[in-house]
Amino acid sequence: MLRVVFVFLLGLAGGAAQAADALTVGYVDVRAVLAESKSGKQFRQELDKFVKDKQAALKKEEEKLVSLKNTLEKDALTLSDAQKQQKQKELQEKVQALRKMAEDADRELRQKDLEFTNKALGLIREIIGEVAKEEKVNLVLSRNEVLYGDEAMDLTAKVTQKYDARSDDGKKKKK
Repeated sequence: MLRVVFVFLLGLAGGAAQAADALTVGYVDVRAVLAESKSGKQFRQELDKFVKDKQAALKKEEEKLVSLKNTLEKDALTLSDAQKQQKQKELQEKVQALRKMAEDADRELRQKDLEFTNKALGLIREIIGEVAKEEKVNLVLSRNEVLYGDEAMDLTAKVTQKYDARSDDGKKKKK
């Protein structure tokens, strides 16, 4: 009986060793793919331009508010109470409009980023699967989950290269 259990355990150990030999693991830094790919860099440039444009528009509106406030303070002695209240009400409305403009710009920025990321992640996941099959990798982990990994296990460059090619193809097809 003891001999049967020993043979059984030996068989399990051998099976586990074969399974461990068959398991190949890779990892991908998805953030790096998003940041370093051609479409990722282009998107960041577009986003930077969007931010600069919105900041310029907000600054222009802010300057108008400062000017209006200065005018109100300068003319305060000559205005009637009703006129002062009206001007202060106008100023408050413009302050609220500026806040709303800033909030809308922030929301639009986050939405653009989310849309790009979601679209890109779908394609990146598909490409990760393709690269894993090509490289005969059984398991692909996210780089942020890997505390240590041999550089040979890093599939990020291959995924980025395929993503660039695929996203370039998509742009050519749209034209």
